[in-house]
Amino acid sequence: MIAMTVTSVGAIYVTYQIVSRPLTQTEFEGRDGIIREVSAALARGGERELKEWLNNNPRPARGTVLLITNQRGDELLGRAMPRELRALLNFRAPGRRDRPPNFQGVQLTPTLTGPDGEEYRLLFARAPITIFGILMWPGTPFAVLTIAVLAAAVMSALLARYVSSPIVRLQKASRSLAAGALDTRVGAPSTQRGDEVGTLARDFDAMAERIQELVTAKETLLRDVSHEFRSPLARIRMALALAERRAGEASRPDLARIEREAERLDKLVGQVMTLTRLRTTNSPPRDIVRLDSLVGEVVDDARFEYPDGKLEYSSPRAVSLRGDADGLKSAIENVVRNAMTYGDRTKPTEVRLDTRGGLATVRVLDRGPGVPSTELERIFEPFYRTDKSRDHRQDGQGIGLAITARVTELHGGKVTARNRAEGGLEIAIELPLGPEKAAA
Repeated sequence: MIAMTVTSVGAIYVTYQIVSRPLTQTEFEGRDGIIREVSAALARGGERELKEWLNNNPRPARGTVLLITNQRGDELLGRAMPRELRALLNFRAPGRRDRPPNFQGVQLTPTLTGPDGEEYRLLFARAPITIFGILMWPGTPFAVLTIAVLAAAVMSALLARYVSSPIVRLQKASRSLAAGALDTRVGAPSTQRGDEVGTLARDFDAMAERIQELVTAKETLLRDVSHEFRSPLARIRMALALAERRAGEASRPDLARIEREAERLDKLVGQVMTLTRLRTTNSPPRDIVRLDSLVGEVVDDARFEYPDGKLEYSSPRAVSLRGDADGLKSAIENVVRNAMTYGDRTKPTEVRLDTRGGLATVRVLDRGPGVPSTELERIFEPFYRTDKSRDHRQDGQGIGLAITARVTELHGGKVTARNRAEGGLEIAIELPLGPEKAAA
């Protein structure tokens, strides 16, 4: 933009310097004809006719303006005199010592005499410099440069917008794609351009299309496989029930173990199907949800499920928002269950709900071993399990927190985890309140 501005200003300034050079008063095409027309007008009606002729012929020759002064040096139409013509008139003034000998005035400016004996001088000048009708002669270098800068700035801004607009659009599309919106495309008019930016936009759309196909195929395969697991699992559990009726006491412990593993597998299949459904949707239901009551239900269920644990819940006031009640309940339930599973049940696990700055935050704080700081971000990935979590108490497969993260993302929020200074893990689920604000 700076280079374009400098180039434009330089070109306009050079043009001005060329145009502003004094016009020769003696040699240019049409000069004699103009003088004859002016003489005829002056002879017909004197100064009045001369003024009318000037009004009708502002530029009697191409690129030329005619100015006529009377004996007092006043221009007949009151126009300003160019600097070079003012110097010329001063040069011809009577009594000037620098006037060259034997120099005839008509060689510079023709002089005509009217019927009343009044003398008139004819002065030829170059046509006015006009840029968008703003700058009129006599233009000064400062005025020319000012308008040149403005014109160059406008053109540079338009060119910069033309170049940067598709780049900005491409940047937004890449961020949207990274956020999980796989149907994001740059689209027209960026992809219709014939330059490198257009090629980049087309390549981006082709890449996004391919990524969407791969992810969709993976999610479809995962969903189909999980669905196909359900039928043999149902038959296994039915056969297991029949076997338990016929088996003796010695076989019952083994059959009970098989039943537990079948239940775990059935639960895993359900979680995979839930996660697949969540990852292929972008718009969950938006009903009014009493978040404080929903969290309270999750806490009550956890107290019933873990009677040997201590669970404390605090909510300073009623909180309402728009969202998917079932999805939110599942998200919060997964975090609370993890806290009860891996935390120290001899110490209280805290669940806190508070609101601040348009956000509702559900915090779950346990007194367990925590998570290595390098793995805090990864615990929300599907099937990820930390080394410390692989103990005899775990019956999950690392999908619960992935469901929590996806549900929170679909509601426009975020979930974070940090190790507490006093020991244990804190997981915070932040959800925007939206139009349904917290009610006292």
